[in-house]
Amino acid sequence: MRIHNTYIRVVFAVILFLFSIFMIAGCSTCSSIKKSTKKIVRDITAVDDMKKKVAISFFANNTSCTDQNLEELFQKNLAETINRACPDILLIKPGDAECPDFLTRPLSLETGRLDNLALAKAGRRLGLNAIIAGAFIDIKVYKEKQGFLWMKDDRNFLRVIISCEVYDVETGAEILDESFDYEVGIDETEFVSIKAKQTKDTIELKNALAHIAEAMGEKICDTVGILPWKGYVVSIANDKIIISSGKRAGLLHGDMLEVYESGKIIQGKDGLRFFLPGLKTGEIKITDVYPDKAHAVLVTGDAIKAGSSVKIKQ
Repeated sequence: MRIHNTYIRVVFAVILFLFSIFMIAGCSTCSSIKKSTKKIVRDITAVDDMKKKVAISFFANNTSCTDQNLEELFQKNLAETINRACPDILLIKPGDAECPDFLTRPLSLETGRLDNLALAKAGRRLGLNAIIAGAFIDIKVYKEKQGFLWMKDDRNFLRVIISCEVYDVETGAEILDESFDYEVGIDETEFVSIKAKQTKDTIELKNALAHIAEAMGEKICDTVGILPWKGYVVSIANDKIIISSGKRAGLLHGDMLEVYESGKIIQGKDGLRFFLPGLKTGEIKITDVYPDKAHAVLVTGDAIKAGSSVKIKQ
């Protein structure tokens, strides 16, 4: 049934893609075409019809513009872009009722870097497939002379740099690490306001944040879109296997899942540690499904443990 549904979805996406090409001549903007085409490509290249659960952790502000509203505004813009660009993603963000503490209080190593392994462990308990993190690197204004010969004059500019990392919950590894840079000319009023760290009514700064959120959200969708869906065994009690994903992710009563070892840890650079995906250890069958968890029973195998990863049997 799942293979059949995936096939129908791919065929439909191809038809929609061809229709979009046919309609290009009547479209008013290239950007709209590009976004629509990218979404179609994501649908075609999706490896399964499950919904991946992704979380946005709180973005640190390492700039001198420490207005709390900037981070909240940016994450709101980023979430809106992701919801629009890849609506099949189940998104959790700071401020949501279901948002856990580890997304608002960074899990850090002594070096100050994010503790990727702790992040992956916490993500597995929540049934996440990926976690988005990042930081405001720089918000600055400067003047630059522009013009021709004696006609040169000072012009004001704003530059914003925000970094983004996306962590794969299965391994704890970074699958995206990129900084997004946006520069724009501004008037003297905004120049003075940002220089004085008074950013409440600075329209161009808000526009810069929205522009970066758009580019970052599209890149995140491309990155997460090629990941296969994985779920995780969180506990086993009285032969009942409990998984931290459920109906919202697309699991159905009677689904067969393959189970893989996923507990071995390897050491990387700078104190970072990673999960090493292992061999298949068995198969389980879903017996009860709830919004964000499911119960299963063992079908084959005898070495299934809490922490194991699962994927849909095709």
